[in-house]
Amino acid sequence: MKNQSYISVDQIKTKETVYELFKLADKIKAKVEKHEVYEPLRGYTVAILFYQPSTRTFTSFEAAARRLGAYTVAIQGMEQYSSVAKGESLEDTIRSIHQTTGCDAVVIRHPDNESSEVAAKISYVPVINAGSGTKEHPTQALLDLYTIYNQIGRLTGLKIACVGDMLYGRTVKSLAKLLGVMDKKNEVTFVSPKELMAPREYAAEAKKRLKFKETNDLRLVLKTSDVIYMTRVQKEWFEKAGKLAEYERIKDKFVLTRHLVSTMKKKAIVMHPLPRVGEIMTEVDEDPRAKYFEQMRSGLYTRMALLCKVLGKE
Repeated sequence: MKNQSYISVDQIKTKETVYELFKLADKIKAKVEKHEVYEPLRGYTVAILFYQPSTRTFTSFEAAARRLGAYTVAIQGMEQYSSVAKGESLEDTIRSIHQTTGCDAVVIRHPDNESSEVAAKISYVPVINAGSGTKEHPTQALLDLYTIYNQIGRLTGLKIACVGDMLYGRTVKSLAKLLGVMDKKNEVTFVSPKELMAPREYAAEAKKRLKFKETNDLRLVLKTSDVIYMTRVQKEWFEKAGKLAEYERIKDKFVLTRHLVSTMKKKAIVMHPLPRVGEIMTEVDEDPRAKYFEQMRSGLYTRMALLCKVLGKE
């Protein structure tokens, strides 16, 4: 990964690459928990450019860079608070940010599916994809996998059910791909209403990577899954397509309650990339299987490790 952009989980070809990153994440986690200073990126600068709203990804990337000793130039709302509002292209913005800040890496979130690829092609420095359209969220996949690694204790022979919006949800698409890298015998089931099924070309490709299934019945997978990965139905994409009535009709199709969680295996876990908007009842939060808040902390450690790897500094 040294001096290379990270824009897709497709760049990760071997499980050894993942375990090497997690080994560094474990080291970083131990230092953070002991309040030890660890600043291999002192003197470096990381630009963080977000064209879409974010709480967790934005703050964890900024915290990750700063904890590593780097300067940060972090902008939320690029479409409103930069020259993008005047019509500046993505290519010109990437070139400009490098020249004005002297940054050594660029982290970008953008609504276009190919945005990170476009940015990486013209950037003078490595680009990290923090979410591109409905296609990819490769750093979320790493933190999700790290959560499973820590909570379940293995990344092989797993049964994972991803529930909700498989059409627009980018987190599940990246996670399923990465699970295939770890073990082709991992089983991933996408649970969604027919209106939110994954794109057919994605489903066909997923079946080549691992055991991939689809259903519209959540109860079929609750008792056998090691992980129930909930997602919200993404209103913003329905709004963009002028289909708000359809959103209102299906947004509460799958709601995880305390009763439903009680039917899960005792050592199974519930995950969610957040934010949630009703698909997990707050009554579930106290169940020991609920790990979506711990999941967020995984983002700090894996993104710190990724920045170190990309910039070749450990």
